[in-house]
Amino acid sequence: MKPFYFFILFLAVSCQHSAVSCQGTVSNNVIDFRRAVDMMLENNATIKAAEKSTLLAKRQSQLINASWLPTITMTADYTMMSNGIGVSQDYASLLEPFKEKYAETPLVPEILNLISNELGDIAFEVPIFEDDFGSIDLEILYPIFTGTKRLYANKLAKSNEALSEINKESVGAAKYLELANVYFSLSLAESMIKVLKETHEMTDNHYSQALKMEAIGMFDKAERLIVKVALDESERNLKDAENQAEVLREALSFLLGQRTTDNGQQTLGKGQESMANSQQPIVTSTPLFINEKYPQLEWFKDMMKENAYVFQQADLHDDIAKANLRLSQSNYYPVISLYGKQTIASYQVPKNMIPNTIGGVNLVWDIFDGLARERNIQLTKIESEIVAETQLSLKNDLEVAVDEWHANLKQACINAEELQSSLELAQEVYRIRKKSFSEGLCTSQQVLDALNLVNKMNLLLLTTYFEYDIALANLCCLCGIPEFFESFLTSKLDF
Repeated sequence: MKPFYFFILFLAVSCQHSAVSCQGTVSNNVIDFRRAVDMMLENNATIKAAEKSTLLAKRQSQLINASWLPTITMTADYTMMSNGIGVSQDYASLLEPFKEKYAETPLVPEILNLISNELGDIAFEVPIFEDDFGSIDLEILYPIFTGTKRLYANKLAKSNEALSEINKESVGAAKYLELANVYFSLSLAESMIKVLKETHEMTDNHYSQALKMEAIGMFDKAERLIVKVALDESERNLKDAENQAEVLREALSFLLGQRTTDNGQQTLGKGQESMANSQQPIVTSTPLFINEKYPQLEWFKDMMKENAYVFQQADLHDDIAKANLRLSQSNYYPVISLYGKQTIASYQVPKNMIPNTIGGVNLVWDIFDGLARERNIQLTKIESEIVAETQLSLKNDLEVAVDEWHANLKQACINAEELQSSLELAQEVYRIRKKSFSEGLCTSQQVLDALNLVNKMNLLLLTTYFEYDIALANLCCLCGIPEFFESFLTSKLDF
């Protein structure tokens, strides 16, 4: 009895584990927009490259800060000589100090002159370096004044670091917008597939009725063929929509961090192994939406001036241009440094010739460099003017783009309301035509026309929803608030 009981218990646990695994597998392939954003931020290669660029800017800023510290260097040298080095010293010159000292003493100057004449050119050799020599030295150099070079170089590095952060956010917003385009394009394709499937099923049912009515003599062959042509056309449209959805799924998988290597093997990002193992296509769970409660144009423009990446980049580019100009002008100042050297060990180096400890102040000042500094300042000014004009143009283009996308947003809301009314009318027409067809009061072509009208209104309404979503995503990303886009998925908005 007990073995049978344990067998039943093991079977139940296994079935429960399989059910949980299957449930997890299905849920891993159904992705809402928030999860898609998280996966993209974690796995997308472009965003990772932007993060590396930001890290590089931080390291460069730290490198500039190192110029405020002294430079300590240890040097070692060993010199081999083919012959010794010495100084030739004549004996007569050694009497000159005595001549000056006893110039007023009687007979002494004459005696010294006589001895000097007798010595003549006789000299002796004073050795300096008789053999190979070497030393190990510790040198230190500490710039105490660089003409504000370090100050503005540090400001320039800080501005570049801040600019890299803004560029990273801008890249993230661009990928966010790209993801919104692809994700909601896939959602639109999936919704269209549902509509086309319903249309295909309705046409198929209508074709079945046509066959029955032809069999009892209420239809001729031409009427049935008209329905058959419409059925084939609906099938082709459905297949086209499914193919487009498959292309969009592939694009979405790339954005989420899935990459295909040269040998055809797929490399997955984090959190996507279970999705690949399930062998099921990606399905979107966030539907197309429209929210008539959206901010006015003035609100978006205020957000643009406060958060837009173009405006923030323009301010930083202005700071960088000023720092570059000050850095170029600082080349007119001298560089003053403290230096010192301490001999740690030496070999056959005369202590009376080279001291063990040396210290002092060093000044380097370029008096004339062929007008290179002046030309550099002129180039920096021209570059600053180019950057300023470019940023002004980008600001103007951004304001125009915000106006256009807000107009598209407003028009999408108007179109959605009108299309919803048209869809209800089209559905009523189809219901009447379908009932009339069953009573033999209208032709199949009239039924198909009504069905196509319903299909057209459905697709136009879905397209309008998609246009609203994309316009809203563009507005949020252009204004530097991409995360605000997701708040429209709920009705809890306060402007």
